[in-house]
Amino acid sequence: MNTSILKLLKDNFVKTTSDNNRSLVELCITELSSGNFGKAIDLSEETIKTNFNDSAGWATKAISQAYLFDYNENLYLLKSALTSLETFKQKTTLTNDELLQVEAIFLTVFLSRTTDLIKERVDEVKQLRRQAAAAKAKATATALMTVMSAYAGSKSKSDVGKVLGYGGAVAGTIAVNQLHNESELLNTASKGVFGVAVANIAMTIGGAITLKQNVSSLHPNINQEANRILDEWTNTITYLYNEVIQNLLSYGENLKKGGIFKKEFQQAIINLSNGPEAKQFLYLSRVLGIEKTVPAFCEIESDLLKLNKLEAFDVWFSAGLMRVASIAPFGISLLINSFYDDFESMPESLKAISSLLFLTMIFLFFYFEIKPKGAAGQLKRTLKSFIKNIKDFKITCDKVVIGNMVSQDKYLN
Repeated sequence: MNTSILKLLKDNFVKTTSDNNRSLVELCITELSSGNFGKAIDLSEETIKTNFNDSAGWATKAISQAYLFDYNENLYLLKSALTSLETFKQKTTLTNDELLQVEAIFLTVFLSRTTDLIKERVDEVKQLRRQAAAAKAKATATALMTVMSAYAGSKSKSDVGKVLGYGGAVAGTIAVNQLHNESELLNTASKGVFGVAVANIAMTIGGAITLKQNVSSLHPNINQEANRILDEWTNTITYLYNEVIQNLLSYGENLKKGGIFKKEFQQAIINLSNGPEAKQFLYLSRVLGIEKTVPAFCEIESDLLKLNKLEAFDVWFSAGLMRVASIAPFGISLLINSFYDDFESMPESLKAISSLLFLTMIFLFFYFEIKPKGAAGQLKRTLKSFIKNIKDFKITCDKVVIGNMVSQDKYLN
C-alpha cells in the first residue's frame, strides 16, 4: 500500500478516534506502512481494548488481518477481518464518502491477498500434475520391463530361468500398482487443491463487484490502486479458469483412452458432469457469467447434459451386442473346425471360409471400436464432441468481465 493511501487513512482515522487512542492509531498505520502486520493487529486490538467503540481500531484491525490470512491455519484472520470491517461500518462517524474510501482500501488488500494465495495453489496443482505424469511414465516403463521379464521367463529352457523371469514379473506388477496408486493420490490431491482454489476465488467476487461499482467515486490514489488490483485479480481468475479447463480436458481424454466397451469407463463417461473436474468448471463458469461473453460454453454444457441423460444399461447392452456380433464369426469358425480332426484335413473351401470368418471377427472388433452403434455410439460421439469443444474453448482476460459475475452474498457471508 503506497504512502498516499496510508496518509488518507491516517487523516480520516485521527479525526474520529479519541485523544487517548490517537497515538496508537498513528503507530498502527506506521506499522502497516512498514509491513509489520502482526504488530499492527496488536496495536489495533489495544486501541479497541482502550475504547471498544473506536471505529478506527476496528478498521485498522480489519485491514491488518486481511494482509495475513490464508485458507489453512489462518483462515480465522479473514473471518475476523470481515467481522471487524462490519463493526467499523456500524460504529464510524465518517461521512459516506470517507467510509467508501476505507472499505475500498480493505477490498484492495483482500483481493490482492487472495490473488497471491490462488497463484500459489495453482502452481501447487501444476507441480502435482508433473509428479503424477512422472509417476505414470515410470509405471509404464516398469510395466514394459514386467512384460520383458515374463517373456524371458517363458523362453528360458531352465527351471531357474523361469523362476527368475516370472519372479521379476510378479515384483514388477507390484511396483506398477504402487506407482499407479501414487499417481492417483497425486491426481486426487490436485483435484482437491483446485476445488479449494475455485471456492476461494468465488468468495471474492462480491468484494470485486463492490469495488468495481465504486471505483469512479474513489480518491485518485485509491482509484489507481483499485484498478491495478482488479486487473491483477481478473488475470488470476483467467489463469485459474484456464487451468480448470485443462484439468477437465485431461480427464475427458483419459476417459476416451479407456474405451467405451469397459463398463467402468462407460459409467465414468456418463457421470462426467458429476465429477469434480466438471463441477469446478461449471460452477466457476456460472459465477463468472462466461455464457454472456463466450457462447461456446453452452455447447459444452449441452454435451455434458447429453452424457448425463444416457442410461447406463442401454450403453452396456449395446456394447454387449457389438461384442457378440464381433465374436459370432469366430464361433461359427470354431463350429466348422469341430467337425474335423485338424485344420489340414478340412476341404480347401471350408478352410477359406474359416479364415474369412476369423478375419471378419478381427474386422468387426476394430470397426465397432472405432464406430460403435446404438447408445454406446452416442456415448462416444458425444464425448468426442465434448473434448473437441473443450479444446477450442479459449478464455482471455477480456472474456472475464466483472459486470457479468454473479455473487450470491457479499464477501464471505
